[in-house]
Amino acid sequence: MIHRKLLFRRRARRKTTSEDFTHHDLINEMLNKLPSECFTENKTFCDPAAGNGNFLVEVLKRKLTKFSPIKAVSTIYGVELMEDNVEQMKTRLLDLIPEKNYEEAKKIVDNNIVCHDALTWAFENWREQETDSN
Repeated sequence: MIHRKLLFRRRARRKTTSEDFTHHDLINEMLNKLPSECFTENKTFCDPAAGNGNFLVEVLKRKLTKFSPIKAVSTIYGVELMEDNVEQMKTRLLDLIPEKNYEEAKKIVDNNIVCHDALTWAFENWREQETDSN
């Protein structure tokens, strides 16, 4: 039932905003083509049009196989214009985190996933913007 409601919402949104989410198979195909160095400990991933987090969820899944949950989630960033997508993305990312790391991970996700227009978001000043908006 939830899947059906989500499908209806996506179809309606697609008509009004042209929003469409990348399919998981395509995401994994693209991620598989990246060199393994892209998934090292300190490499960050940033999705400037993150939608509901499809790319970032798959990246986090891969990073969680190699690194601690906190380290893995701290290297993931996303910017999304639609507030409901941002909330869904945060939930989806945090659903992958073990309960014992949840509170710390939530603080990181709340800082690293933002609701904003990516065309006006100053990515190089991410930390200063976080501080200014709090």
